[in-house]
Amino acid sequence: MQTDQQAQEDVSTIFNSVFNVQLATSPEIINEVFELRYQVYCIDRPFEDPDCFVDNREHDAYDPRSAHALIRHRMTEDSVAAVRLVMAGDNPLQGDFPMEAPCLHHMDQNARNAIAGAPRNQVAEISRMAVSREFRRRLTEDKAVSGISEPAYYADSENGKRAMPFISLGLFAAILQMSVKHGITHWMAVMEPAQLRLLKRFGVEFDHVGPVLEYHGRRRPAFTEAASLIEGMRNRRPDVWSLVTDGGRYLPAEPNIDYRANIRKVA
Repeated sequence: MQTDQQAQEDVSTIFNSVFNVQLATSPEIINEVFELRYQVYCIDRPFEDPDCFVDNREHDAYDPRSAHALIRHRMTEDSVAAVRLVMAGDNPLQGDFPMEAPCLHHMDQNARNAIAGAPRNQVAEISRMAVSREFRRRLTEDKAVSGISEPAYYADSENGKRAMPFISLGLFAAILQMSVKHGITHWMAVMEPAQLRLLKRFGVEFDHVGPVLEYHGRRRPAFTEAASLIEGMRNRRPDVWSLVTDGGRYLPAEPNIDYRANIRKVA
């Protein structure tokens, strides 16, 4: 039976042996993000019309005030997953969030109060989480070459398969790094119920989670104060906390005392 120390080492070691987190700080890497999003959101799961993106890059009006990141496969340097953090921008009171109008009014009053009470320039929406189906498919092929682009298989497919369940945690590590960089203290998101359940199993629990809605498929809106989520993760799953925070290297800023005095956790 594994000790806690062995489990902690395994989650970080397995993920980091296969993948690495890369913030998109150059136009070239941001283009990679848009290309992966096009493949996922226009081809694999066509929530967006591919005819609207003749350059095969999915992007929208929120991207200029967003931070972007990739999960990259170490051996091939292929981009495997992407996420963005939409921020309020230079005019926080005028900068809406993608999920705000369609989703927030469905959440209960406690959640709406928590969102309204958070400093808007320190709130960001976790958005456009995208994981490559092509990478998942290649991992299942083992060493059977089938005409896809070279390399047609991954020599580390066994460890890659072990690491795949941790992709969502790698995306959260990217979200945390971007949040620390930009002074973000609160996160909102709208996610598939299955993804929220997976994250909860890993100790990632949002303070407020709303009802299931039809929003690009069945989704649930969520909101949390980042520091409380990360602290709860450390208590529930120190192994996951180690991966997401890079051993405590990245920790979100604390919100002001007034906000903490008024927050109340809800189911």
